[in-house]
Amino acid sequence: MVRSGASKKNLHYLITGLVDYRTGFFIPGGNDCSFSFGVTELVRDGQKGPIILIANIDYNVRESQRARNVTLKVSRRCGLEVVVPEGFDHQLVPKILTSRQDWIDDQLRRIESMPGRFDENWPPKQLYLQAAGTEFELMYREVSGNRINLEQEGSRIEISQPAEADDESLVSLFVSWLKDYAKQHYAGLAEELSEESGLNYKKLVVRGQKTRWGSYSSRGTLSLNYKLLFLPEQLLRHVILHELSHSVHMNHSEKFWHLLNQLDPDTPMHDTQLSQAWKYLPPWLD
Repeated sequence: MVRSGASKKNLHYLITGLVDYRTGFFIPGGNDCSFSFGVTELVRDGQKGPIILIANIDYNVRESQRARNVTLKVSRRCGLEVVVPEGFDHQLVPKILTSRQDWIDDQLRRIESMPGRFDENWPPKQLYLQAAGTEFELMYREVSGNRINLEQEGSRIEISQPAEADDESLVSLFVSWLKDYAKQHYAGLAEELSEESGLNYKKLVVRGQKTRWGSYSSRGTLSLNYKLLFLPEQLLRHVILHELSHSVHMNHSEKFWHLLNQLDPDTPMHDTQLSQAWKYLPPWLD
């Protein structure tokens, strides 16, 4: 599995005070002479969840069946997200956040310095899919009615949309088309690499995983992220070889890494590049 899942139990926390970093206790309202810890109820998306008062950060807690540890994630779309194992005591989360305050601040500053999701280049005029070595020119046409449609002819893509169409509808249309295109492109490359390596898979699926570039199941299903289309071809090949190696070793043992390094001698470099591969993605996909 290459990371970039889980039960969807999300709780929203609004942080609005100060923190005593020595004790991990929290000071609602910024009174640095007393220590207190307040919990009230918040209704969001039809669900109730606690509001915990601490230092000016807005974050979500997500419970995951897969999680074994607490993980902090920062993204443009979700802001600060805390992934915890099911049944984890949420009152422990604020103290964990204070212990990583410098890291969180650095990540939030990095996110703020990045371009907005729908910036002055939205909607896009071109789509460059590095992994496939193809570039498409995008044309937009306003139509009556309420349907939004995409038609591709060669390297030209025409989008027909009503004037009132929103940005998210257009993103959904692009994602649907990208998944179809990825399925066609990945199929040939996965078959080629399977034959070259002697490693097999039974089924190929294309998904839009938020935290993985790919995965391989015990049933032989090779799953690849459609966003790999935006990465250099060598990184797509590396991800496929990584996942195919799980057909022999369903873990990340020394034997697994030995096999992968035989198939891709540049594995260390490619893994480093994958950790920074978000920079290849258009901001509107985040």
